Amino acid sequence: MRYVIKVLPFVLALPVWGQTWAGLSTFGGTNYDQMWAIDFRGTSSISVLGLFTISYSISGSDEDFVLITPSWQRVIGQTGGRDDWMYKTQWLNSGNIVVGGTWCNDGGAGPGSCYAPLYGFVVGLNSSGNFLWGSHADFSNQWGCSGNSARQTRILHVSPTSDGGFLAAGYLMYNVSDGWGGCTSGDIDGFIAKFNSSGGLSWIRIADAGSDEIATTAFETSDGNYVLVAPSWYEIGVLKFSPSGSPLWQRRYPRSIATSTIYFSWAKPTSDGGIILTTHISGSGDDVLFVKLNSSGNFVCAARIATSGNDYGIDVAESNNYYWVTGSLGVGGNDLFIAKIRKDNCQVLQVRRILSGANEQGRSIDIRPSSQIPYVAGYTNNSAWSAGNFDGLVAADSGGLDTCYWRTYTPTISYPTLSNSGSYTIYSPSMSVNSITVGVQPVSLSRRIQCGLDPLGDDSELGTDEKFLSCEVNYAVIGNNLRIRVKSEKETKIELYDPSGKMVFSKSAKEEVINVPLRRGVYFLKVGRKIERVVIN
Repeated sequence: MRYVIKVLPFVLALPVWGQTWAGLSTFGGTNYDQMWAIDFRGTSSISVLGLFTISYSISGSDEDFVLITPSWQRVIGQTGGRDDWMYKTQWLNSGNIVVGGTWCNDGGAGPGSCYAPLYGFVVGLNSSGNFLWGSHADFSNQWGCSGNSARQTRILHVSPTSDGGFLAAGYLMYNVSDGWGGCTSGDIDGFIAKFNSSGGLSWIRIADAGSDEIATTAFETSDGNYVLVAPSWYEIGVLKFSPSGSPLWQRRYPRSIATSTIYFSWAKPTSDGGIILTTHISGSGDDVLFVKLNSSGNFVCAARIATSGNDYGIDVAESNNYYWVTGSLGVGGNDLFIAKIRKDNCQVLQVRRILSGANEQGRSIDIRPSSQIPYVAGYTNNSAWSAGNFDGLVAADSGGLDTCYWRTYTPTISYPTLSNSGSYTIYSPSMSVNSITVGVQPVSLSRRIQCGLDPLGDDSELGTDEKFLSCEVNYAVIGNNLRIRVKSEKETKIELYDPSGKMVFSKSAKEEVINVPLRRGVYFLKVGRKIERVVIN
């Protein structure tokens, strides 16, 4: 895109293509929305976002989910009072998309309510957002006794396998027989399940250590085997299976938490064949815990990130040079953060947090291949950023520049060790899934681009000389040019004056990058009520 504007002697605005980026956008409607997933397709910069939403639904009364790509937006779900809650979505090797989650009936209780039983689901869509297949999983009913509806099957993660299928991880809360012939609520066990490319179940393995185990991640490793990661209440479990589901090894690292809350948190494979994960651990309240394991599941190093409040690690990612963590820090409520970590020793190099005066949390993180910048999906309840209640949030940051939202922060850092202790009992039950059909409808989300350029579009350059007049307008002096970026929902008036008070440039802009050539001297840039002194040397 090219803009031409006449001024002294002329003004030419050009699109800027760069390598670093910082900013955020929010997505959602007037009700409760949270972005829970982001995944870039292979080595491309094509992302898919997954939004848990109450604002948008297929039938107008159910709670469904929305998938967003640069090409389309779709609201997806079942009808008839069935609420569909998604947790993760990823591109498959075929170019199709798989979503994992849980569904329930809300019993007429209204938004945000869900009555057991909870059922797991996996849904497949093609790259155009069209429905391919769906599977309904009631594993908890097949594992325990029947007759008690207080059971749950949650699928918390999905990831592709090299044979064209995918893995799922989650947990089941099943029923047990009491001493009087009844059926009552029992234990929570984690599971890994292998599905084929059409959503058919190949096998499932259940891991039990005698307490409540929640498995959140399953992925294929570089040797073709499968890893299950379970950051549960009292331990971090890592188990490895063959492609046929045979157990190969297991590691169990006991750890405590300070509160009665366990946040779902995830893991990733690393380029050296190892595993990275994050969760939280008891310290000054709950603290963020990042852990690196080798290809055998043995402890390599760990980092603890702490503030005076409760801090939670939620997801991890690997770029070419670093590991990254996201979640929330208990600073003035909850602030979304990213931490950059050295690969060789888990040293925390930098922590960045979003400033808003409200609550934010990062729920998923992935690295944009073209720029190696971490992109975080999460949520905010900042009323100035959202359309109502909570909105889904996508934020990206190069880590090199403090902007009006991103700031470098110095928490308390320590480097604990974990010791392998204890074991799991692994079960190989015979279970099945049933087919379901979900509706898919185009949708147009309310969206607010808050700062910088579009997280789903091209990266744009930010220099160390960048200065922010507001969260929608920033500028930099580049040689004898004044470069002004505008990213606003409404027309913003830009004015430039010389020392005599003579206006030398004026323009109203919404989404532009404006380049203003100027003679040497002092100028005054005015945006709204704010005036900045600009010197051209």
